[in-house]
Amino acid sequence: MPYRKNPPDLDALRQLATARLSGRSGGQAAALLDMQQAQRLLEELEIHQIELELQNEHLNTARAQLEQALNQSNELYDFAPVCSVLIDAEGNITRLNLAAAQLLASERARLIGSRFALFVAEDQRARFSAMLAQAQAEHDRQTAELALQINGWEPLLVQLKVVWIGPELGWQLVLVDVSERHRMEVQLRASEERLTLALSAVGDWVFDWQVSSGEVVISDTYAPALGWSREELGSTASDLMRVVHPDDKSSLMLKLQDCINGISDRYAIYYRVKHRDGSILWLLARGAAVLRDTNGKALRVLGTLVNVTHNKQAEAKLAEAAQFQRAILDSISAQVAVLDRDGTILQTNAAWHKHMADCAFEESVGKNYPALLASVFTVDPALVNAVTSGMAALLTAGDSHFSLPMPLQSRCGRWWFTVKITSVQDAAHRMVVTHEDVTALKFAELASLALANVDHLTGALSRQNFMALADQELARALRYALPLVVLMLDLDHFKNVNDSYGHPAGDAVLRGFVETVKEVLRESDVIGRIGGEEFAVLLPNTTQDGACALANRILAAVRASPVSFEGHSIAYTVSIGASDLAAQKSFGALLAESDTALYRAKKAGRDRLEVSWDNTSLQSSGDSPHHVAI
Repeated sequence: MPYRKNPPDLDALRQLATARLSGRSGGQAAALLDMQQAQRLLEELEIHQIELELQNEHLNTARAQLEQALNQSNELYDFAPVCSVLIDAEGNITRLNLAAAQLLASERARLIGSRFALFVAEDQRARFSAMLAQAQAEHDRQTAELALQINGWEPLLVQLKVVWIGPELGWQLVLVDVSERHRMEVQLRASEERLTLALSAVGDWVFDWQVSSGEVVISDTYAPALGWSREELGSTASDLMRVVHPDDKSSLMLKLQDCINGISDRYAIYYRVKHRDGSILWLLARGAAVLRDTNGKALRVLGTLVNVTHNKQAEAKLAEAAQFQRAILDSISAQVAVLDRDGTILQTNAAWHKHMADCAFEESVGKNYPALLASVFTVDPALVNAVTSGMAALLTAGDSHFSLPMPLQSRCGRWWFTVKITSVQDAAHRMVVTHEDVTALKFAELASLALANVDHLTGALSRQNFMALADQELARALRYALPLVVLMLDLDHFKNVNDSYGHPAGDAVLRGFVETVKEVLRESDVIGRIGGEEFAVLLPNTTQDGACALANRILAAVRASPVSFEGHSIAYTVSIGASDLAAQKSFGALLAESDTALYRAKKAGRDRLEVSWDNTSLQSSGDSPHHVAI
């Protein structure tokens, strides 16, 4: 319907009203009215005039509202983020908003009247024309993604919606720039492809677990890696759990439940799966909850599975090799320890551990070996420094081994060991320490020396050799600050034995006495015949308390061991004097103090022990030994 135009001015409006009045009255003049009728007519005219004024006010208000709405509509149209273009039946642009002008990279005034199809990529213009025709024919909206070619730039991908409005207005086009979204999708697909290729290259698989439904989307290569097709293996969590090793199911389920229930956000676990052929594969599973409900329960879990079978096999071989190495080390009778380049003990064998336990030493692992020497062996600081220098030479000078020229004696007693340190020549510059037990050789050496220098009658060392050995032990005790005690022993009333039973009987008593004393002494102790019925006992590395206890055992043993000779049981006793290493510088002085203590024992009644360090005496009677109070 055509729009009606209002009269341009009041005169034109008067003329139009007069013409209408003439048409209504048929050209006849109005009848004469009396005053009352005229007055009523004037009132009616005034009322109509007021009504017209009110209607005019309403019209003006409505027109202002329409103009405001139109301005707002134009503003919304211009500044809308969506591009809007109106093209006529010939495809020319008749109207567009600012967003569309910005998309087409030109001013709006220059775009009016141009053909929109020229902005469409040439290879997609036919498709654009088909969309216009289909929208016109079907009177329905058409939607598609098209590429625009603007000023020679790279094609711009847009989502296009086409609506046919009518022959007078043409088509309404709505365009949304989706080029950035398209680029992100392309980058995402490329990233996913790279990730898939990377994971495939290292034998990994990716899974997406919808916890509520139990559906698991996993890499296509997972099922074939276990010898199954994807359909045979299944696509739910319970299906995938069927191939998990029975011994690992409970631990795996516990990890998964903790992640699902929110106890942990992610998990990592090693477990085994069964191949179709019966073989076992080790997997490392890592997962994380990426979506939870309002109660914190996981709805979706993403993660990876890594085939670590080769790693586990390598670990098993390393463990087997370590076990084999341990078995070899433990089978060696010598004490063996492995050191790092700083001399810290890393590992020891069974023989080393047993010796440390027998001697009540502390655990060696983690200790510095040169420092350990001083607590385990009787060594001086110079020897420890020599060991430290030898170890340094193994690291810097390229020497293969270092050894001490003489064996060391253990602080806990009778053992003697050689010390040898060998370089492993590996990247970590480790070293191996070997302590070879040469105690038997040392004692054989001492026994050989004793056999060559013993008193032929009693089996004790001769005076000369006893004194030489005593001087050596005294020097060692002074050098290493070790305790040393000497006992002087003299048989009581020995002349009576010779007078009563004869000299052969006296010789038998002397031999029996030495045998009795040797049964009480330790292997490191030495007894020598000083002359006649006088003997001396050397107690290396022995304290005052230990010497007194041993002397008491000698007294008791002699009392309890009478000598049988030609049908006679000859009982006898012995007196003992003891002195320990204090300020003496020679063994002769030490022996003289013992002799003085022995004299006191004789004078005090015999069959007793007297010591030089506090003049305390011991008298024994009967069959029960008495102990010295030190």
